[in-house]
Amino acid sequence: MLSKEAEKFLTEFRLEMMAHGKQDEAIDDMEAELEDHLIQAEQDGKSVKDVTGGSVKEYIKNISGEMPVVNNIKRYITLFIVYLAGILTVPSLISGDFDWTLSNILYYAAIIILGPLLIYYGFKYVLVNFASFKSEKIELKGTILIFVFSFLYMGLLVGSLLLVRNYPLVTFFDPSSSFNITIGFILLAVLVIGSLIMRQWFYAFLAFGLAAPEIIAQIFADGGPQSENYIIISSIVLLVFATLLFVGMYLKNRKDAQKNN
Repeated sequence: MLSKEAEKFLTEFRLEMMAHGKQDEAIDDMEAELEDHLIQAEQDGKSVKDVTGGSVKEYIKNISGEMPVVNNIKRYITLFIVYLAGILTVPSLISGDFDWTLSNILYYAAIIILGPLLIYYGFKYVLVNFASFKSEKIELKGTILIFVFSFLYMGLLVGSLLLVRNYPLVTFFDPSSSFNITIGFILLAVLVIGSLIMRQWFYAFLAFGLAAPEIIAQIFADGGPQSENYIIISSIVLLVFATLLFVGMYLKNRKDAQKNN
């Protein structure tokens, strides 16, 4: 039976290896080997530090050369950042309400660059301290922290967006709604077709689903994005899409669980 300290080290080891783009099979093998060493060390009265040096990053440096790297991991990270930028901006563009200001561009750049880092380190902290990959369970404290983190993160996004709209800093140009909509549809086509070419059906569905509320509202609502009809229609469509997405993910996870059992 491993100590809490050893379990935390193993969890952080797996997360760091995944972040470094190591192959799952290699991670499983090295984690199992490390676990055996830690179990034996604790039986001999030794600590985690005696076996690993105490630092996950230093330990990884010593063994990472022995582990194969997933091909093109940097390319996939770059593609993901481009995709993230697209799904964040396309709905605003299609609504015709995108602001070409310095503060708006900085806002989206911060979301694309800093957002994934905040999410990674936030969830890493919870997984390392309050979860186990073996049992696939998260402690109640971890669940509460995830809820609090998600609430604060969404509050930061909404609050920052209000600041951006009130303080544009510099307006580069003020194009017509038709220009924004055209750019939005072009980017949407690139995202969906690119995802389909790479056989990433979920990402294609996600990109189209997030843009669908604005597309349908543009067709059926009277008035622009600020009108009551537009807001109601786009909100209903977004709710329907979110429901379909969560139901689909639930059914897929249930099917995968049944297959594994």
